Amino acid sequence: MSGPTIDGDLCASRLRAMRASWTANAEPMWANATACLLGTGSNKEDDLRYLKSASMQIWLFQYELPDTLMLFTKDELHVVTGGKKATLVSSVAEKVLADANVTVVVHVKPKGEDGKTQVDEVVDLIAERGLIVGAVAKEAEEGALVTHAHARLKEKGVKIVEVAAGLADAMSVRDATEATTMKKAASLAAKAMRWCVDTIEGVVNDETKISHAKLSEQCEDVILEPSKLGMKDVEAEDVDICYPPILQSGGEYELKLSAQSSDKKLHYGVVTISLGARVMQYCANVARTLMIDPTKAMEDVYAAALAAQEAALKALVDGADLAAPHDAAKAALIAANPNGMGEQLAAKLGKTIGTAIGLELRESSMTLGPKSRGAPQKIKAGQCYNVQIALNGLANADAKEGSKSATYAILIADTAAVAKDGAAADVMTKATTKALKDIAYQINDSAEEEEEEAAAANKKQAKAARVEEGGVVMDAKTRGEEGGPTDEDARRRKQAALADKKNQETYARLVGAKNAMASGGKGGATADFVAYESMADVPVPRGADPVLAVDRDNETVLLPIHGGLVPFHIMAVKSVSVTQDGGRSFVRINFNAPTAPGAIAANSTYPANMKFPDLTFLREISYRSSDTKHANYIVQEMRALKRTVSQRETEKAERATLVRQERLVLSHGRVHRLVGLWMLPTFGGRGGRKAGTLEAHTNGLRYVGAKADEQVDIIYSNVKFAFFQPAKKEIKTLIHFHLHNPIMIGKKKTHDVQFYMEIMEAVQSLDGGRRNMYDPDEIEEEQRDREREKRIHKEFSGFCRKVQDIWEKDFPQLNLEFDSPYHDLAFDGVPFKSTVRILPTATCLVELTEFPPLVVSSSDIEVVNLERVGFHLKNFDMAIVFKDFTKDVHRIDQIPVQNLDNIKQWLGTLDIKYYEGKANLNWKPLLKQIKEDPDDWLQAGGWEFLNNEVEDDDDEDGEGGEESESDFAPSESEEESEEESESESVEESDDDDEEYDEDSEDEGMDWDELEEEAMAADEEASDGDDDRKRKKGGGGGGGKKQRR
Repeated sequence: MSGPTIDGDLCASRLRAMRASWTANAEPMWANATACLLGTGSNKEDDLRYLKSASMQIWLFQYELPDTLMLFTKDELHVVTGGKKATLVSSVAEKVLADANVTVVVHVKPKGEDGKTQVDEVVDLIAERGLIVGAVAKEAEEGALVTHAHARLKEKGVKIVEVAAGLADAMSVRDATEATTMKKAASLAAKAMRWCVDTIEGVVNDETKISHAKLSEQCEDVILEPSKLGMKDVEAEDVDICYPPILQSGGEYELKLSAQSSDKKLHYGVVTISLGARVMQYCANVARTLMIDPTKAMEDVYAAALAAQEAALKALVDGADLAAPHDAAKAALIAANPNGMGEQLAAKLGKTIGTAIGLELRESSMTLGPKSRGAPQKIKAGQCYNVQIALNGLANADAKEGSKSATYAILIADTAAVAKDGAAADVMTKATTKALKDIAYQINDSAEEEEEEAAAANKKQAKAARVEEGGVVMDAKTRGEEGGPTDEDARRRKQAALADKKNQETYARLVGAKNAMASGGKGGATADFVAYESMADVPVPRGADPVLAVDRDNETVLLPIHGGLVPFHIMAVKSVSVTQDGGRSFVRINFNAPTAPGAIAANSTYPANMKFPDLTFLREISYRSSDTKHANYIVQEMRALKRTVSQRETEKAERATLVRQERLVLSHGRVHRLVGLWMLPTFGGRGGRKAGTLEAHTNGLRYVGAKADEQVDIIYSNVKFAFFQPAKKEIKTLIHFHLHNPIMIGKKKTHDVQFYMEIMEAVQSLDGGRRNMYDPDEIEEEQRDREREKRIHKEFSGFCRKVQDIWEKDFPQLNLEFDSPYHDLAFDGVPFKSTVRILPTATCLVELTEFPPLVVSSSDIEVVNLERVGFHLKNFDMAIVFKDFTKDVHRIDQIPVQNLDNIKQWLGTLDIKYYEGKANLNWKPLLKQIKEDPDDWLQAGGWEFLNNEVEDDDDEDGEGGEESESDFAPSESEEESEEESESESVEESDDDDEEYDEDSEDEGMDWDELEEEAMAADEEASDGDDDRKRKKGGGGGGGKKQRR
């Protein structure tokens, strides 16, 4: 297959056209420039860009040449580029010189260099000749070569002028080749519009629900595959969209090409559609308005708008002023005067009704409006224009107040080519009809539709539990409902109905899982670690007296016992400590043993004890040393080795439990990407963190970091929940995935993966002064923040829509969709260590801003107990009991009492049984008793022992209530066992704390050692109390209480 080539004849003819425009309009459009400097930077994938420099390259060479600088004079063309691009441009040098009398000079940029040397050559040439350089100001920093060239020109004092209008004029008249391409683009746009209209007709006829964004995505896919529209003469690789198709309805309209299709459902009223197609980089645009059940007045307004566009098209003739079409459209609206609104409609027409179109979607120097009146540019034969009539904010007097049909808009646009000799313009998108009889539909009675919409809105409001001003969820809105049942009464009835159902479900689950046995040991050394294969491998003492030593290679501690070195694997060591007394050092080593304090409950599952039940275990050993330095060194080495081996074994154990996932299938062709994202959890390691890219592929997502080994794959089938949380009261916009099975990121196993981007930069003012609210810098900074937030939200929502489309199209069985939190129902609480903002969603309770995140699925919740609920307390706690009783009860503490009703409403909406209590419960022994004897638990009333209302209201059964409660209250021995178990788990997780915990419980220590350990324990307890006070905020009843 032959490589790319440039048409020399075409290049030469267009250079002649450029020189003709330059010569004829030297002063008004070219600002008396004697040279023109243009350039491009690196090509940005999936970025819809419209640049004069790129358009000029395509116009001359039929290709965009990234990282290329061009200097035009009237008889020379200097090009700074490298590689194959240099060869490509050089291939037409002879032809251009012969036909256009223009010398082409290629300054080849060597491979691996930045090209600044070659740019300097061009700049020196400009300075030597004293040229006035024309450029496009807004593209002065488009790429490293252009930026460097402009900087050098300023250094040399070269005059730079704006020539965007001259370049637009030079490229505006289409030759035969361009006219053919424009017709293909217009035909593609018209066929896509026809497809879109047919699709909407089907949606309306079938009364299906679909969002504007979904329709936009489908329309975009159709444009990118022209064969689906029957266009066999256009290749898919030559096609692109001018902008994402825009569909709007329901009273919310933004009639701009920069608008976006919202996620709201299509409203069966007035629908505006705008789309653009590109073929070989040439643009065509078309827009239509569909009216469903319009009134006579609305039809009259549309007819006037259509007449205005026809008048504008008739005024689009060779030699006319650019303001003529606007004047004609305005006069047509006033003449039509529908319902006496002629002047009003003319005022809504705006400052322009279109622009020139071609390689750029909008040519700002050639607009059809009063601003261009008397401009040197004139309408010329061969030019193409997008002629658009946009009337927004129109009122439907027959619609009900507050209805979506109360406000509507009309949008009509076509791409037209100016004909020769004053003939009428050729409307290239006329294949899509716009006559009133073809765009107006009579479907059903508007009153019925309004009633359905109102019912749907009320249903949605109830589901979302919209919050009123006082923080209380209100259903009754009218005076007629005030005398009826309250929300609290309705909730109580619903909760009473849920009680028996929940008790039976829990009982059935407990009986089914009663014989399940927990597997695996707890802590300590396993029986599979081997220090040395044989005694021959044990190192021989170097001196006559053996000393403590650490063998890192074999992960072993060598202890002198009875004159010889006895090896112990480091995993047999539980903790090690060193103390000084009287100039001596005392090294104490504690071993993992089944008889250690706090390990009694774990003896039955201790691996070494299970493998060697008849052996005696060494519990501890102490050494006294006169060499303090050596003693400290040995202790540090043992701790470091213990930490290293423990981390390795933990990672190995975590990897062993991972579920093998399917392989990621990479997409071919266009891949949806979201760039500049940060990920949590991080990969770890040292060095600065950099943002990465999230890609959507065939069966999963891939995050690629800045380094080669930073890569994470998330398979769609492993996604349990997906959340999209825009930044409202947070500093970041994020996408969060909660997984079925954990994956490894770095050296850690995680169920949650989050990708985010901060909406504002962390900036601190150092001037120390107060800034005025009218300060231009302050206003500009706020504007930048708003634009950045809007851009980030647009990128994230667009990416989520594309991924959602993949899920719906290829994985409907997964039932995946992006869930967004209800910010109206947000409340503060402490789910882990700090106070955070917790957000309910349609299916979960989440906190995603801080890590670790909180993701609690409503389907996993057994019951919820609201604790410390009382009139005298400002805060209460929420205890979430899971259906899986092997999981610990999750607590969310310090929730402001103002959010109580909101939480009740949300729980009731999801049919979750909840109880209220005045004290905190010790849940571990409670759940243990329930699991051991579910029959007695059910006979005692099931979860009703949590029902504080029964105990308070029923005086006759008050004692019985206490007995029922006491059946499931933890005994003193169980509390002590629980405390020992918790102490054991803490000892295993933190080696530093083990020294104090273990020593404080052992005997055989002298008074000085005991006093030191007691002081250390007091300090630790004091620190723990302070931490708890800070966490609880010192509120009344903030501490946890055990229920006895």
